[in-house]
Amino acid sequence: MKRAVLVFVLACAGLPAQTVPLATELPSQPFFIKSTWYVGGTGNWDYLTMDPQAGRLYIAHGVTMQVVDIDSGALVGEITGFYEARQVALDDTGQFGFVSDGGQGKVVVFDRQTLKKVAEIDTGANPRSLVFDTLTKLLFVVRANPPENAPSAAASHPRAPSREGPPAEITTESKVTVIDTQSDEAIGEITLPGLLGFAVADQNDEIYVAVTDRDEVYRFDAEAVATLVHQQPESGKRPAPGSATAAKTAESWAALDWTGGAHATEPAEGRLRVYNLRPDCSDPRSLAMDNAHLRLFAACNNRKLVVLNTGTGDRVTALPIGPGVDAVGYDVEHGLIFTANGGAEGSLTIVRQDVTDSYAVIQTLPTRQRASTLAVDPTTGSVYLVTDYLGVNLDRPGGIGTLEQTPVKGSFQVLRVSN
Repeated sequence: MKRAVLVFVLACAGLPAQTVPLATELPSQPFFIKSTWYVGGTGNWDYLTMDPQAGRLYIAHGVTMQVVDIDSGALVGEITGFYEARQVALDDTGQFGFVSDGGQGKVVVFDRQTLKKVAEIDTGANPRSLVFDTLTKLLFVVRANPPENAPSAAASHPRAPSREGPPAEITTESKVTVIDTQSDEAIGEITLPGLLGFAVADQNDEIYVAVTDRDEVYRFDAEAVATLVHQQPESGKRPAPGSATAAKTAESWAALDWTGGAHATEPAEGRLRVYNLRPDCSDPRSLAMDNAHLRLFAACNNRKLVVLNTGTGDRVTALPIGPGVDAVGYDVEHGLIFTANGGAEGSLTIVRQDVTDSYAVIQTLPTRQRASTLAVDPTTGSVYLVTDYLGVNLDRPGGIGTLEQTPVKGSFQVLRVSN
């Protein structure tokens, strides 16, 4: 009889270390893992999105988008049929949400009350990060398309290893698809140099996008983009690649090329601001915004959190964080920044903002391996992470160092961190 897959807890040579980080100096009320909710599901996961008004946590989880009630910890619904759900964005009406499906090149629009799909919008290949702008009602869909076998291609994966050595010569271009959420139509596309990653918006309708292979952040104005795309003679759905109408793209699809190359349709100068994160940051993985103080937090894969002045682009400070970061969140009500460092041993770095430009790491909380994305609930101060357990099948051939690790069925879980 075959043995069941077991959770692997023994320290064996050749497998990833299962050590936990040591805690730093703790605040008077340290954070800890207060609850663990097993919600099930299979496959890899990506970003988390919090709806504090509705008390719901949205999880982009493989072929599904899961919805968890944060009061009870129960799975209250899900939407299926994705190839690879990557991120959920919410509009400002409380009615609709949007899910990027990386494998199918689409954004799915859903009703937040019924959890039913209401539209599917073609975006082009590899959509991941989403930003909804409240002023223009535009949804910006970041699509990183690294060339095959490029040195930086691994950075497009949420849990890829860090790059080593100096940045390679940049030949990569990425796209940002612009969707009008009032008509559920893709109305334009911006081409930008570099491998684009996570994106956020501020309260002034400025969009910020991490450029993972250039160690930079791009900033552009959502309202200016809206003006440019609506200057086209027509506005309509993007023609399918290779279709009979594809040749008419210039008439119906606003294509803005900000690469600065020979085929650029719009000058990048005046449209695009570039903030350099070097030498402190290598491979920026996630961004968070402090609107009140005009500060941008960039979590980087070289164990650094960089704080930028969004008005000038100047570096304010850099702080140490844990290894394997993939998400950063800001709690505006309590002045705290959190980074989820789950790509290695699993930890949560907590940074306190005392005044505008005074920051200190106040706690390093051991979490769990692979807990690398997070969402913050500013109404309660709780932080949510997700992960699972890895096991090995001891009946499979192989010795120490060759045992195949697989997720344990039913072990996908939400961690609620609070103090």
